[in-house]
Amino acid sequence: MSELESIDGPPRRAVLVIFLIVMIDLMGFGIIIPLLPFYVHAPQDRPFQVTMLFSVYSIFQFIGAPILGLLSDRFGRKPILVLSQLGSAIGYVLLGLATQVHWHSETTLLTLVYLSRIIDGFTGGNISTAQAYISDVTTHENRAGGMAALGAAFGIGFSIGPFIGGVLGAIHVSIPAYVAAGFSATAAVLTILWLTESRRHKPAELEVWLHPRQFAPILRRPVLVQLLMISFFLMAAFVMMESTIGLYLNKLFSWEARGVGWYFAFNGVIIVIVQGGLVRRLVKKMGDWPLAYGGQLLVAVGMALYTGTAWIPALTLLLIAGAVNAAGRSFQQPTISSLISKFSDPREQGVTFGVYQGLGSLARVAGPIVAGAVYPLLRNTGAFAVSAIIAALVGVWTLTLRRPAPHAAAPEAMAEAAIEHG
Repeated sequence: MSELESIDGPPRRAVLVIFLIVMIDLMGFGIIIPLLPFYVHAPQDRPFQVTMLFSVYSIFQFIGAPILGLLSDRFGRKPILVLSQLGSAIGYVLLGLATQVHWHSETTLLTLVYLSRIIDGFTGGNISTAQAYISDVTTHENRAGGMAALGAAFGIGFSIGPFIGGVLGAIHVSIPAYVAAGFSATAAVLTILWLTESRRHKPAELEVWLHPRQFAPILRRPVLVQLLMISFFLMAAFVMMESTIGLYLNKLFSWEARGVGWYFAFNGVIIVIVQGGLVRRLVKKMGDWPLAYGGQLLVAVGMALYTGTAWIPALTLLLIAGAVNAAGRSFQQPTISSLISKFSDPREQGVTFGVYQGLGSLARVAGPIVAGAVYPLLRNTGAFAVSAIIAALVGVWTLTLRRPAPHAAAPEAMAEAAIEHG
């Protein structure tokens, strides 16, 4: 909660409310992640259907985010947040019903599951609205603290949610969906009761990247373009692992939802430890570049270790693979965000990070599709092997780019990027 305490003045209560709302909302989302493979009948025979559950959510989040941002500019942040939270609750209830009722047709089951992911994906684009609210109620001086609080809410939600989902899913696969619906409904109630509408609405920045004419300033900066592409490939590599790890652990150790949830929680603890203080200290000593490409190489090693578990199916090796991968990701994400901020013109931060966020959404669509196609290879570790190759090549690519940055990082832009991708 130190991020919250760093915010001075009247916005403190507003930021605290948005922190609680987003944390509860993201816990609901995180609950579902370990369960997705088990919503597909005989998932080992249908890896592509499993990974498409990740992609379809991101596709509609990609569509919904700028629309919700624009609507919040016109009608206010509060009503759009409430609408999106209730929409997510409806999507989760539909998912619960789909997995609770015994359907005679498997096609009906899959149709309802995909429909629930579409609804939740579209309304799950409300992070742009939450970011816009923080921007409304903070000043340039204290905005970084507000965005950091939002980032902390993400980290806590994603760490606790999968663990809860794994434990509840062991009872019945439909229960986490209903609990997630309860979290979203609670977030909506808290928004109605506690959140006051911001008095001014700055244009939501996420939609600006949709206009091709906005690309011109970025294309004039070759290093910046390459950093943005690096972030795209890194995100794609990560979601290739994220979308297949539950499926793989079920194959390797016969783990069901509970085991997968515990494993997600373990990785979440590593991320919290590394990002909670270690990264900041190392950046002060070493700078952004070494942690950026060093983190990418750690991710490559972690992915390679995942691949090795197919031949050495030891829990110790699996835990080491997860810890190395999570630590590497925790090093490279904030430093890449920082470098993107430093190599972009301070007057173009909104456009730059709009593109950054948009590319991240596209990577979350592409990554699972590729993962589903290569999953059967190398004893079901094809996705990890491809991710390792991508991370290693990108690490070398980043090393070749190393040079002094022309601009100091804009803290609020860094925070916004870290929230979207961390």
